[in-house]
Formats: sequence, C-alpha cells, structure tokens
Amino acid sequence: MIQSLISNSKKYYKPDYFSFGMELMEKIFHPKIWLILVAAGHTVVTIIPVLKTDASLQNIEVEYAIWRFVSMVIPMLFIAIALAGEIQARLTTVIAGPIWVMFVLWQAMDGLTIELLPPTLLWGILAMSGIIHGNWEDFSLEYQTFVDDSSE
Repeated sequence: MIQSLISNSKKYYKPDYFSFGMELMEKIFHPKIWLILVAAGHTVVTIIPVLKTDASLQNIEVEYAIWRFVSMVIPMLFIAIALAGEIQARLTTVIAGPIWVMFVLWQAMDGLTIELLPPTLLWGILAMSGIIHGNWEDFSLEYQTFVDDSSE
C-alpha cells in the first residue's frame, strides 16, 4: 500500500520554483568553470603585467609573480582538470574560502575600495561554488574508520 503511494507520487512530481532555481544555480556555480575563470583572471591581472615590465629575477615583484603562479594558478588548474565531484568542490572551498576572507577583512580594516571589489566577488563566487557542490551534509566523522597504528 505504502509502496504504491510512493510510486504514484513520483509519477506526478513536478519540480517547484525552488528546485528549478537550485538546479540552475548548481549549473552556474560549477567549480570547474570558476576555477578556470579565476585562474585566468589571476594570471592576466596580477602575473602578466609584472613579467612584462621587468622580467629580472632581481626584481622582488617578479619573484612574487612566479610564486603566485606556482602556488595559486597551477593548483587551481590541476583541481579543475584532474579532479571532479565532491573532492573538486571541497578543495575549491579550501583554496578560495581563506582568500575571500582575507579580502573581506582587508576591506573591513582599510575601508571599502573599488579596486578590491572584483577580486572579492570572484573569490567569493569560487568559494560559493565549492560550498554548493561539496555535499557537506555527508562530511561527518561518525562513519569514518580510523586505523589505530599504536603498537601495544
């Protein structure tokens, strides 16, 4: 009796406005897309201009540009290309979340500036894409098995 009610309810299920909105939001906020966009933007805005002006390793700005490329752009592209699903989304949140918090705190301390709004928005969208796709409800230690390697 209950099974027939459940199967009949599935036949007549029509998605409501909220579920349609969530599906659209999940498509728009896909971590792979935003990882590539932020990596490209990060390269174009902060790395290429420094390397165009003075590409000498004696220039400290060039060292910082290389460091930003190695520590931010390459990992973001790796996560976008090599990984998928929950692990991609969770690593996206781990990378973008602290940077977004840094921008927000920076603006809270120094005042709201127009030039920091685009990176704050981009890093915030990147972090949000990871939060939306990360399936954080299943992230509990209750069902995890741990290996006890202590010798007794």
